[in-house]
Amino acid sequence: MDPYNNPDQQSDATIQAMVSRLEERGQHPLFLRMIEAYTDQVPKEVPLRVLDLGCGTGVVIRLIEKKIHHDSILIGADISQRLLDAAKAISPGSRIRWEKVNAGPLPYMESSFDVVVMHTLLSHVVEPALLLGEAHRILKPDGSLIVFDADHASTTYSLPEYSKMRETDRRLGEAIATHPDICRQLPRLLKAAGFRLERHSSEIFSECGRGDFWLSSVRGFARLIPALGILPEEEGRAWVEHMLRSHEEGTFFAAGSYYTFFANKG
Repeated sequence: MDPYNNPDQQSDATIQAMVSRLEERGQHPLFLRMIEAYTDQVPKEVPLRVLDLGCGTGVVIRLIEKKIHHDSILIGADISQRLLDAAKAISPGSRIRWEKVNAGPLPYMESSFDVVVMHTLLSHVVEPALLLGEAHRILKPDGSLIVFDADHASTTYSLPEYSKMRETDRRLGEAIATHPDICRQLPRLLKAAGFRLERHSSEIFSECGRGDFWLSSVRGFARLIPALGILPEEEGRAWVEHMLRSHEEGTFFAAGSYYTFFANKG
């Protein structure tokens, strides 16, 4: 069901919901703080070749463009031409090269990049181990991989009934992520692909009483639930209404975890 597996096959309503959610989330102060933290680790003193793989609307590569050496080569690659078209429209004067790639082997030479970034990508990829192997192949011997993703398996939106809450959380998470638990698998997958895991960081976002970051996610689900059939129509409407009502009443609760992994080519 994960729409990020095949964005160009989605309806216009679903694509617009995806574009809106990517941009809204990417500009939120809490989320932006995490992106700033890991993009600050990209060297700025010398020109680099940087690949933002699964760039979506270009939230991350646009930020890197502002920080990095002006002579660097920046590529934003995605399987979706429709998301790339949105990225181009959002940043018409950018020097970023937007490139469409297919699932499977990447169209880049061995040892051709200094940095590869995967921002909320691996949780959506059918074969994450194969993609990590490709990232290892195209990185230079001293190249760096930065992987940032959500632990969708930990994301929760409070409902009065525990069993209902757990089931709804599971269905929502599995609807938007092929691998909701990808962060828990990454130490093993990185090692198997030949990477050396240097360090990681983590953030837990929780909102109690009233929602902001997670409330914007609820509004995104309000568009995606009917478009993708994640929940029965009446159940989906009731879930959204409960979340919005609990926000107004001051009883809202939602939480989730994000992880950043820094690895070097071994």
